[in-house]
Amino acid sequence: MRIQATSKTFDLPQGDGRKVCIAGGGGFIGSHIGKKLKENGWYVIAVGWRENEFMNKDDFCDEYILSDVRKLEVAVDVCKGCTQVYNLAAHMGGMGFVRSNESVLSFNNTAISMNMLEAARRNKVKDYFYSSSAYVYNQKNKQGDPENPGLAESDAWPARPHDMYGLEKLYAEEMALAYGRDFDMNIRIARLHNIYGPN
Repeated sequence: MRIQATSKTFDLPQGDGRKVCIAGGGGFIGSHIGKKLKENGWYVIAVGWRENEFMNKDDFCDEYILSDVRKLEVAVDVCKGCTQVYNLAAHMGGMGFVRSNESVLSFNNTAISMNMLEAARRNKVKDYFYSSSAYVYNQKNKQGDPENPGLAESDAWPARPHDMYGLEKLYAEEMALAYGRDFDMNIRIARLHNIYGPN
């Protein structure tokens, strides 16, 4: 296992009309990423299984596809012609929902993660971003400690995430890294935690 963390400054390149797909584009994070990409000249295809409640479609994408990437044929179709894929899609809810629906969430999120990876590969996408979660970290580590200086990427191993949601995210990270090695894809992963904002 190889984990590489960076803190380099990143300047978003101009898209010049190149296509990107954002799975989970109807969500809070996905729509904000789409907005920034669109402002920088990318042709943004957003896909989600519900309408965006945070902003108007024209503000964050060029096409909004209301569909379900748990179906491989949908995932393959929305990635056609794209140079980058951002997978932010996940079946998620509050903690009560997550804890009482572990098998359903694991099944759905595994399908989403695997389908988006395979769709990117089939469409020869070079750049793939996977939105993971801080839920991947070992539940016996420092997360509950108020004196915790912070988590490192390596703190996810040995694996013992909080719940099945975290385990699926950790598995999907490893699958993305394997696809990167096997199919010459640039894989980027972010472990997000408690994202919020005014819009």
